[in-house]
Amino acid sequence: MNAEQKTSQDLTVKDRIVAAAIDVFSSQGRHGARLEHIAQQAGVNKALIYYHFRDRTGLYRAAFAKQFTLIMSEVGYEMQKLPADEHDAIAVLKHFVRSHYRAVIRHKHCVRLFIGGTADDPELTRSVVMEMTGGQQPPVVTRILSLIEHGVQAGQLRPVNPKQLFISMLSLNLFFFVARPVAETFLDLQIEDEELFMEERLTSILDLLLYGAVERRPQ
Repeated sequence: MNAEQKTSQDLTVKDRIVAAAIDVFSSQGRHGARLEHIAQQAGVNKALIYYHFRDRTGLYRAAFAKQFTLIMSEVGYEMQKLPADEHDAIAVLKHFVRSHYRAVIRHKHCVRLFIGGTADDPELTRSVVMEMTGGQQPPVVTRILSLIEHGVQAGQLRPVNPKQLFISMLSLNLFFFVARPVAETFLDLQIEDEELFMEERLTSILDLLLYGAVERRPQ
């Protein structure tokens, strides 16, 4: 086996381990997951996990980075479909919320990986994101914040704090997938058509974000 073949094989093994780690960490949590289960699911010897990632934390970092990058790239790809000079803040915000929401749905099993890991060790999450972005703001985030500012100046949006609105968009898209068991119990939700319910949820998010829930009357 030459060096090129060995490198290719190593990447394949690492990819299998990371894919298994994403699945197991997402379902069992960072500390609840057993490396034996990850190795078994990846079809490798547990020793290979230590060889490639050193320890549980190293593997978790790799899993988090892989999934985070995937979602960001999917959202970025969708945002590139809009003209770079598009200044209709409402149209861009709708497109962003839809793109992010549907990316979350495609990878909803990983929400626990993000939320649980961040709540458990925020500094670890911060260091992973810093490492991935080089400490720079992702272009899609810069574009959204700029569009919100432009929308406020143009009178398309109320005078809102762009960063606060951005946080609200992400929160509304993610929260149901974290709190679904509670919502189903408290609200007696009977979701018979999953796809229809998720589309209704998206419509509700867009309506609340863009128009609010209370009619504003002159003071």
